[in-house]
Amino acid sequence: MQATEIARERDTLNLKVETLRNELDQAKREVATVRRSIVEEKQSLEQRLDEERKGKERVRQQLDTRMEEVQRRKSKFACL
Repeated sequence: MQATEIARERDTLNLKVETLRNELDQAKREVATVRRSIVEEKQSLEQRLDEERKGKERVRQQLDTRMEEVQRRKSKFACL
């Protein structure tokens, strides 16, 4: 009688262990998915930030060029 009870308990515990292993595997997959998602989002945000920086730099260079043109025009008028 004791042997069958022990066997049942063993089977029950084995099922619980298997269930917990499956849950752990699922959790690991979810963590990996979230990590990948975060890495992709970070790369996307870094790319957007880089594009914005480049855009600001272009605008700044255009402004500098225009300011130089205005300064040249001023110096021509000053000569007259």
